[in-house]
Amino acid sequence: MRRLMTYRYDIFASMSTHDDIFARYNFTTICEKPIMDKDFAFRLKNARVARDMSQAQLADLVGRDKSAISLLESGKRGASVDFVARLAKALNVREDWLAFEKGDMIGQEERAELERPADIFTPKLIPGNELVGDQRDLPVYAAAKGGDGHVIITFDPISYMKMPAVLQGVKGGYGLLLSGESMVPAYRPGETALVNPNLPPMRDEDVILYHTSEMDENEAIIKRLVGYNDREWMLEQYNPHKEFKEFRADWPVCHRVVGKYNTR
Repeated sequence: MRRLMTYRYDIFASMSTHDDIFARYNFTTICEKPIMDKDFAFRLKNARVARDMSQAQLADLVGRDKSAISLLESGKRGASVDFVARLAKALNVREDWLAFEKGDMIGQEERAELERPADIFTPKLIPGNELVGDQRDLPVYAAAKGGDGHVIITFDPISYMKMPAVLQGVKGGYGLLLSGESMVPAYRPGETALVNPNLPPMRDEDVILYHTSEMDENEAIIKRLVGYNDREWMLEQYNPHKEFKEFRADWPVCHRVVGKYNTR
């Protein structure tokens, strides 16, 4: 029988948090290793944002108030093993990943669900009568087919279209005329992806990732975002179907696709 070690942690909140009074949090946990690593706060916030949750919403799910989540995400407070488990369940991520960044962000069962053919995402098709405004003021950029499944983007608009309702009032919104067949049947060559560059990355959404190639060309890939952490994007394409990873350092810009327009 293995001997479990008991650790006692005294957690202090900053003076500014509680009207110049140190708030002391005492709890005892049974564990065989440290509760978390130094990047726990970063992973917690990323997982919450990926689920499109506010701090208050997450706090309600785990039975705490918003300030507790704020302290965790700022790195000013630690969490017990039991509390990490509750956070992981609420965020639908693996406990080991959240606490120690071990393994994948999501588990095998959830990944299997994502791989079912019935789960292939059908992006929202924007009909012509939902294009609003009297002027064509949404820039449309062209995506020329490049190597390795990438497309080359020239950020000189090839045309302008009427503003779709999903991008009305969105700063920097744009359309991207697609080429290539890696995302068929969700997206076909000649269709226009409608892009909101201001939304955060979110699991189970379609995204466009950008980087600058060695040839100093702006390259992009449009894929399904299966998951992500502070180092990698976990992506899915449909044709041929595969899942793969890209380093965030190599593809630092992520824009969300919010719909498509079939111009044919």
